[in-house]
Amino acid sequence: MSRTEQELRELFRSTRAMPDGAARFAALDEVIRHADALGLVEFAFDVRMEATEVFQRSWAPAKAFLTFSWCLAAYDREPGRFEGGHEHTLLWQFKWMVASVHQFPEIPLGRSEDLLDDMERRYRRGGHSPHAVLQHRGLLAEAVGDLARAQEYYEQMALTRRDSLSDCSGCVPSSQVRTLVALGRDEEAIRLGEPARRSGCAEQPQWLNSELLLPYLRTGRGEQAAEAHRVAYRRIRGNPADLGELASNLLFCAQSGNPGHGLDLIERHLGWLDRARTPLAEMEFAAAAVAVLSALEASGDGELLLRFPTVQGRRRPDTAVAGLAAELRERAFGLAARFDERNGNGYQSARMREWAAAAPIGEPVPLPGSGGDLRARSGERVHRLTERVAVLVAAGDAPAAARARVELAEALLAADRLAEAAQAAEEAVRELDRQGPPAEAAACRWLLVRIGEESGERGAAAERLRELLDDPGDTALPAALPPRPELEVRLAELLGHGGDAAARFLAAARGFAAADRTTERLGALVQAMWRHPYGDTVAETGVLRDILTEARGTLDTLLDGSPPDVAPHTAEVVAVLRGYVDQIRAAGRHREAADRLLTARTLLEHRLAADPAGTGDLTEELCDVLTDLGEEYLRLNDPPAAEEAARAALVAADDTAYTWDAALLLVRVLRLRGATDEAAAVMAAHEITEDEVLEADEY
Repeated sequence: MSRTEQELRELFRSTRAMPDGAARFAALDEVIRHADALGLVEFAFDVRMEATEVFQRSWAPAKAFLTFSWCLAAYDREPGRFEGGHEHTLLWQFKWMVASVHQFPEIPLGRSEDLLDDMERRYRRGGHSPHAVLQHRGLLAEAVGDLARAQEYYEQMALTRRDSLSDCSGCVPSSQVRTLVALGRDEEAIRLGEPARRSGCAEQPQWLNSELLLPYLRTGRGEQAAEAHRVAYRRIRGNPADLGELASNLLFCAQSGNPGHGLDLIERHLGWLDRARTPLAEMEFAAAAVAVLSALEASGDGELLLRFPTVQGRRRPDTAVAGLAAELRERAFGLAARFDERNGNGYQSARMREWAAAAPIGEPVPLPGSGGDLRARSGERVHRLTERVAVLVAAGDAPAAARARVELAEALLAADRLAEAAQAAEEAVRELDRQGPPAEAAACRWLLVRIGEESGERGAAAERLRELLDDPGDTALPAALPPRPELEVRLAELLGHGGDAAARFLAAARGFAAADRTTERLGALVQAMWRHPYGDTVAETGVLRDILTEARGTLDTLLDGSPPDVAPHTAEVVAVLRGYVDQIRAAGRHREAADRLLTARTLLEHRLAADPAGTGDLTEELCDVLTDLGEEYLRLNDPPAAEEAARAALVAADDTAYTWDAALLLVRVLRLRGATDEAAAVMAAHEITEDEVLEADEY
């Protein structure tokens, strides 16, 4: 059936609230297909640009190849047809493509090299630093076993300045650590990686912490390794896109003397192999799993029968440890052979055989919650509760049987038997809805939410939590549950982005305000503004109107004073101000945006003056605020104010990573007032190119 342009735009907007998966991918494909049929070239371009990111962040990077290639070709044909800023985004997405293409053995290696050459040409033509190009050349060299070239690129990258196309402060060290580990330089890898372990982006902190696991282990830092595993796996557990990082954590289990814990991970995540992000990740997971299973075989558990959860309506048959090890060994080595045939060497086969044969290093590393007999104790409790449920059902005592099922579901959850836990809890909640107290039914729904979160079924968990919070029959939640505002935050995080998530964060902010929890109130408000799409800002209607009204009221209350006394909450108040500015700036309200940024500047400078030693992060925040303030003054045609903000930002940056952005802003202002000699001097001092200035002006 055909669709109108308005229907397509509504469908596209709705995809932003969908969880990653087949339904979201199909909706994006439908929008693209109909947009092409209607000849909506600019809209089709925008949808594909966003779809490229969706596919890349999920487990379907191969789909991103198609959308990216279409956009790149369209932009090359008619660069003037599309809005400013798209060239920068395409150059950024180039990194995703070169990082993914070589992970498919069916794609010739020359294609990866051609992509890198094209990426380098485009970066040089735009006057950009080759930092990101060198990073990805090094990663490709490491992946094909050319470690000498990997080291050369590593050393070149370390001497090359970063710019706006470089990866974040967590991903650059992650790639460097990966190279250093391949080169056998564990101590250097730890020194370089540790300062960035708490960084955050879509790939962090799980990537960096996973890369550091074996260096920690090999250098006798067992506690740090256990903590890195805990931090990484917390982010990996619900995201099939992190299969490669999960493989590193499995290998850690084998080499840290924790095969039982590794077996738990295999049982829980083996279904991810059916939708592996790339063949490289599939191969590494299979080989790391063989190391775990082989350790269990060696200890006499080769005949242990494994049970697997149901994934997307399918359940893998029960399999013995030894049988699964043989199956995955064949799978890993078969893929390694395909990579080696393409690469023209035997590097991946040797590497995967080493992984599969990995033995413990030193004494076992204790992992919290994974004691040796934990599985046995959990199994005994499950067995006992299962028998109790059967007795109560036979006696016709349905309410008591439902309560026993809740206990059984809790025990199954503790034993990581998530599919069975969900089934028991579903049966219990149906019975409690019929004749149990509302509080018990609500508590059981909360249990289903937790099970959904643990199993990665975010959509199901969100729907259960929505039922719990929106129950019209009784607004009071059981005392055993977290407070309502915390549950609203939990639901918003499950929903991800979009108006629905923003509305939940708004409800949480109001709840925290009523409970006088200022820090949490401000944090929820920031998230409400950041999660709401910018595209609906101009009208300021519906949820967005309510969010901005709440933000204005909150700021007016907290900033009532001269100077306002918000020292304990300076960072949070500034975050609210910046979130508010991001929304109103999209509507063209630049005067109000500048006024709010000026308030943020005053708060930060006041706080830094009062406590210069303990506010390092606020200095970075001040640099960002001053740069944004200068940009707003430029839009308001006030060059003197913009110049003052740019010079203040340059002083605050103090030769850090923020210096370049401040210098670029100053160059643009100096040119506006005709100070070309000083502008040229600043450009030379900070290695700013002409194309970078022109791109900033256009953007």
